[in-house]
Amino acid sequence: MDRNFSLLDDGWIPVSYVDGHPDEVSLRRLFEDAWKIKEIRGDIPQQAIAILRLALGILYRAYYVENPSEEQMRDMWDDIFRIGHFDLDILEDYFDEWGDRFFLFGDRPFFQVSGLEYVGQKPYDPVSEMIADMPKPEKYLFAMRGLGTTDTLSLPESARWLVYLQSFDTAGIKTPVKGNTHINKGKIYPLKGFLGTGWLGGVGGVYAEGANLFETLMLNWVLYDDRYDSEYYRLFGNTNDIPVWEKNEVPSADMDDQNSFAGPVQAMTWQSRRIRLVPNEDCTRVIGVVNCYGDAVTQYNTDGFEKMTAWRRSIPQQKKLGLPVPPHMPVTHDASKALWRGLEPILCVGDDGDFRPGIIRWLEEIRTEVLDSEEHVLNMVTIHAQGMTYGTQSSVFETGIDDKLSLSMVMFRHDYAGIAAVVDVVKSTDKAVTALTMFVRNLRSAAGDHSGKTQEIADQIRESAYADLDLLFRDRLANFDESQDPVTYSNAWLDEVHRLLLTMGRDYLSQSPVPVFEEHESGRFGVMSAALAQLLFRGSLNKELGRISD
Repeated sequence: MDRNFSLLDDGWIPVSYVDGHPDEVSLRRLFEDAWKIKEIRGDIPQQAIAILRLALGILYRAYYVENPSEEQMRDMWDDIFRIGHFDLDILEDYFDEWGDRFFLFGDRPFFQVSGLEYVGQKPYDPVSEMIADMPKPEKYLFAMRGLGTTDTLSLPESARWLVYLQSFDTAGIKTPVKGNTHINKGKIYPLKGFLGTGWLGGVGGVYAEGANLFETLMLNWVLYDDRYDSEYYRLFGNTNDIPVWEKNEVPSADMDDQNSFAGPVQAMTWQSRRIRLVPNEDCTRVIGVVNCYGDAVTQYNTDGFEKMTAWRRSIPQQKKLGLPVPPHMPVTHDASKALWRGLEPILCVGDDGDFRPGIIRWLEEIRTEVLDSEEHVLNMVTIHAQGMTYGTQSSVFETGIDDKLSLSMVMFRHDYAGIAAVVDVVKSTDKAVTALTMFVRNLRSAAGDHSGKTQEIADQIRESAYADLDLLFRDRLANFDESQDPVTYSNAWLDEVHRLLLTMGRDYLSQSPVPVFEEHESGRFGVMSAALAQLLFRGSLNKELGRISD
């Protein structure tokens, strides 16, 4: 091998700079240029959160100080944030110490197991098995990628999919590898009771974005979390929280079941798979991959160290698992809903406790305890949700989730009255959209429509309504800050929703063939007409959204 590919020194991370130009940077340059890089990108959006977490794991370790106090951690964070860039001497010392563990090939390949081999005759899988948006051959007619264009991958692209695979890989049956002791009739299955997908595939990934990558890394670098015992759940300065590249022992080919993480670094760099990239003869391309199950962790009660997802108590899981108390389960994303429709678990503290993502509590801590508002300008933060959904027992990718919202920093304060106002507006809007779909149903009943398409049309109207409301909600959320009275602001917001849904209802009626005075039996209301449908619709909107102001 003439030259190995180094994730520290060779460009592989797609980024957009603040000035708009794109580039591919190494890990070393990612930190050097963090203050002038806008964001991490990827072949698919979800690579960004996986790479961001890798970078955060490096920050935890490079700046490591054993058992610092909260005051010391606040001072350190504040000092770094004031300067506006990372201490490159600290990072260089760390990279010099562990640089030989960041090569893509060799005796200790990054995020891989050297010499990993399948049992049997198959030497490796094609590289297409690594790629989330790669369809099967019979579906290439509708694919974005051309057939035959992914027989091999470049080394930068391989590095990206490697990091992605450890975070989001599908579950299902795997080909056994030599050294795995869990082979069942020539196959490997996920360990019972443990998460089958990559770790990020089982949680609702949420992170904060600032004006540049430096701010983004700082906002997600949770140094402590007062919701948990500061010693047992130490985040920064945790002696036991070591990433795979720092461990002395060579990773084995076998699966390893664990109940939790030792700290946030392990959560962010979790080795859910045993992988080996197979290069061509001169190590300039990757031609295949060996991939099997690796470290296994339970999905519940890992909130002490996983800070990028919301949580909930689950009584059904308590009964299923036979636990004495309800376990804490991650709140996963709903791919059918925009992020603004799922803000409640992210922003709200419930009667049963604070189950917001740890990064949200950290943003609150930054705002109230760390930053001096007279000296630091950090008024707006973007919340970015990313994840994957899976089908057929999590063995195939279904769709990707990638959504973001700009919010005032005050929205992360647990006692801010505006949060309840936002949640109430969303709930009222959901009910009002349901009223719109009922209006459509009633109009079709008035027309005597028995074609069986009413449900399909109502679903289309619901989807269209949320699409039309989307820009309004994003704009309203971005402008909801401490200068606004929550009651006045939310009432004006509901008024806009009311007017928009009324317009949608009128538009549908104008396109409908239903005569105004025609009547047909509808069941619940006896006889339905267009006039009655309008009356019921307006009454429902008034009930859920309040009467329109003059």
